[in-house]
Amino acid sequence: MVEETREVWMQKPLHGQYPREVEEITKKEHAYRWTASTGLKIETEALITAAQDQALNTKYHKTKILRVSTDPKCRMCKLSDETISHITSACQNLAGTLYLKRHNDLASAIHRKVCQNYDFHVEPVPWQHKPNLVEENDKAKILWDFEIRTDRVMTARRPDLVIIDKGNKIATIVDVAVPSDTNIERKEREKIEKYQDLRLEVQRMWDVKAKVVPVVVGALGATTQNLDKHLEEIPGIHKAPDLLKAALLGTAHILRRFLDLPDSIPY
Repeated sequence: MVEETREVWMQKPLHGQYPREVEEITKKEHAYRWTASTGLKIETEALITAAQDQALNTKYHKTKILRVSTDPKCRMCKLSDETISHITSACQNLAGTLYLKRHNDLASAIHRKVCQNYDFHVEPVPWQHKPNLVEENDKAKILWDFEIRTDRVMTARRPDLVIIDKGNKIATIVDVAVPSDTNIERKEREKIEKYQDLRLEVQRMWDVKAKVVPVVVGALGATTQNLDKHLEEIPGIHKAPDLLKAALLGTAHILRRFLDLPDSIPY
């Protein structure tokens, strides 16, 4: 019965769109692991599930599904159709505000665990943690959103985190992303390729062994099959459910705030 129900769900043109697309790029257990591990409130879980089913009252939904409107364009940027994917990860008007906050909340969760690992002071409550630009003691140096000065000219010099383990002489370059769920694999590859020049330069300048670690979580909760392996490469104890929760809470806030706006925002 479970398999039959699943087949019916997958074949639905609208509600089956998310599982069809996401399960092409990652395993089922990585697409829906958040439902069993994050401990989100039922209201938030319902909102994320409705977003996956394309069942929220977007302008695209009103135009193409309900047929009660003729304008499917985004109420904020007016450049693309107002789909769930556009709202959660592609609206340029949200890039420097709500997307940035969600990204920083996720990166901050990693920063806090790294600080704990090297005996830096952290706030007892995770959401109170405010990363400093530079943290340093005799064990490690941690750089937050810090532009690395290099001898060579390169465009990618400002990763989210750089962790220098002084004892082991290892530099870990961590960069975070929260793209649409269908882009998680592509974004993970992009992050690795983007910072290769910086990795080589850091090795040469600081006489350490350097590595690039991408941390990519989909806006609606999907993860790549490599996420757990990547988290093991970052100093400290990092759990995927904690990062999924940070990302999904950010997405839920974006959806609630966006969909509460009037249909047409004047320029």
